[in-house]
Amino acid sequence: MKELTAPLPVQKLHLAVGIICLFHVCGLIGFYTPFRDWFLSNTPLNLVLATGLLLWNHQGLTVKMVLGAVGVFLVGLTAEIIGVRTGQVFGAYHYGEAFGYKFMDVPLVIGMNWAALCFASVAVVNVWQRPYWVKAALAAAIPVTIDFLIEQVCEKFDFWYWDSHTPPLQNYLAWYVFSYLFALVLIPLLKNSCNFFAPYFLLVQFVFFLLLNVVEFFYAG
Repeated sequence: MKELTAPLPVQKLHLAVGIICLFHVCGLIGFYTPFRDWFLSNTPLNLVLATGLLLWNHQGLTVKMVLGAVGVFLVGLTAEIIGVRTGQVFGAYHYGEAFGYKFMDVPLVIGMNWAALCFASVAVVNVWQRPYWVKAALAAAIPVTIDFLIEQVCEKFDFWYWDSHTPPLQNYLAWYVFSYLFALVLIPLLKNSCNFFAPYFLLVQFVFFLLLNVVEFFYAG
């Protein structure tokens, strides 16, 4: 009898997409219920889960790739620590409590967010037949776009706060520069591997924060 079940990678992909969509839909709804604080307190769990699903679905994952992601995590976290302490990297800002445990005033999951966004972005652009620097430039634009959406609602959800209450242009420039440098490192490391979950990972982040912006716009109105 012909096997009716889908190949394991496809099953994993469908399961992962279902889980990440479920968690983000629940979060989107939960933020506007009396249980808002509980949903916000579980934001770190959502980030960890999404990152785990991203790595779980990466075909051809090697130790070097993981070490590359860890490197992005450490450098990204260090940049944030310097940024929070000095106000000279991204601008003057500080983190709220929504992202959980902090190390030197920066939530650890922020380093994970840097790693996951850059890892997924590189996984997407790496399949394109483009010059190395062009792929890095395109990959860097993806995290910046998502960050732009988050910046519009960050204070309303206790993510982080700008001293001027408005993210400066410096923030986006710094995000792009760091994302570009991270992409330069990850592109060769992720060569000869693929991740069909990465586009969904990024799309869910984009849609989630876009919808938050839309809802907040009408709430404010």
